Amino acid sequence: MIRILVAEQSYLLRKGLMHILRQFPETGEIEILGSNLGIEEVIQHLDPDLLIINSSIATTSNDKPLSDVIPEHCKVLHIINTALPHGAPDNQLSIYDSKVALMEKISNTLKSISETKSVQESEELTPREKLILKHVALGKTNKEIGSELFISTHTVISHRKNITRKLDIKSVSGLTVYAILNGIISMDDIS
Repeated sequence: MIRILVAEQSYLLRKGLMHILRQFPETGEIEILGSNLGIEEVIQHLDPDLLIINSSIATTSNDKPLSDVIPEHCKVLHIINTALPHGAPDNQLSIYDSKVALMEKISNTLKSISETKSVQESEELTPREKLILKHVALGKTNKEIGSELFISTHTVISHRKNITRKLDIKSVSGLTVYAILNGIISMDDIS
């Protein structure tokens, strides 16, 4: 199921989007925000697969770029408050789009996410996830891993969630045992 976060100030637009989103069978949990206040915490907690956000609130409450907070796997649809020119990108939704146009853009995005998720769920750990797992098994914090690999803490958290989901191992000690048994780290690496 696809987790969706909608960040839109207009009550009417939020309700319309909710109505459209609920028509798709792959739609799972949906969170709604009426502003950018608390968006960082909601993104971290929900770990959305899709973020639908109004372009006028596309900053965090700390004035950091929102791209620093959004997980790598998350697709973003931008709500634009004007009409879109012909040939506008598919990740832009205009408040003037027809229901058919909105349904088509959202459907294409949800299909893309579903395909990506099914590939990820059937795969073994990616090389990047193995690298994150190695650092986790060596006892490093999310912040330390992010600094060392030049990625955001939120991206590290996203990778850790994927690792936990794929391996169905929730504890650091369990992940460490898995890393040792699968040659990701050796006993000598642990101090």
